[in-house]
Amino acid sequence: MAIISTLRQADKGNSMSSGRAIDHIGIAARDLDALAAQYEALGFTLTPLAHHQDHMGTSNRLVQFAGGNFIELLTVDRPATMLPHSPGFMGFGQFNHDFLAKRDGMSLVIFQTQDTTADLVRWKAKGLDVYDQFNFERFATLPDGSQVTVRFELGFVTSPAIPDVLFYVCHNKAEEHFWKPEYQAHPNGAEEITGISICAEEPDAAAGFLSALFDGEVTNTADGRSVACGAHRIDVAPADAIATRWANPPPYGALGFDVRCPGRAGTSATPDEAGNTYINWV
Repeated sequence: MAIISTLRQADKGNSMSSGRAIDHIGIAARDLDALAAQYEALGFTLTPLAHHQDHMGTSNRLVQFAGGNFIELLTVDRPATMLPHSPGFMGFGQFNHDFLAKRDGMSLVIFQTQDTTADLVRWKAKGLDVYDQFNFERFATLPDGSQVTVRFELGFVTSPAIPDVLFYVCHNKAEEHFWKPEYQAHPNGAEEITGISICAEEPDAAAGFLSALFDGEVTNTADGRSVACGAHRIDVAPADAIATRWANPPPYGALGFDVRCPGRAGTSATPDEAGNTYINWV
């Protein structure tokens, strides 16, 4: 039985779908090695360790899916070198450092884009809380052990309705080096992130913010609201609804996600098994 109601996946071929697809999620941990071991134990294949630039202060390992999105497992391992927040500037490492001062878990929700600049312009026009465009590059290790440079353009946006999650778009500028079939083959058979569950004090305000990002349709659920994200969805529920399904959950933020995995459909991985984040197998 799923811990939180399973998110509905829209038909990818449905031209009526609204919103923007999920690119990846970020799960932060104080101990990246321990988090990686948990995900390997759950049957995921992980990419080798990669280090972001010093001004970010973070390192990661990824779980890539053939469906075109991925999980980022990350930690802040160089806090002395990361750039802090400043007016108009979102410090990526600083946000995750502050998050980890409270708990491990899902700190990032990222959407696909082919034009970061245009998304930021649209968000500004809607009066959303946006920040300067953030571009970076890092080395990535290929399956044969060689290293290449991958580059990304990010656009950050936040909302007081969901203060413990950093939302952004990510334009992958080196997809030919990033996506590799060897990293997308998982012993558990997982294929794609299909949805995310968020706990919010005011679900209507949180759903309104998420819908405003890409004009995603909002529908009612038994617990709160669900926002269409292209082929994916984000569900938002209040803390009292979450508490009926998860003993002692954090009373805020992104709490879990759904992964299409036919061999395990209808079961769940508990927060203790997955970096203080539940996984519904659908």
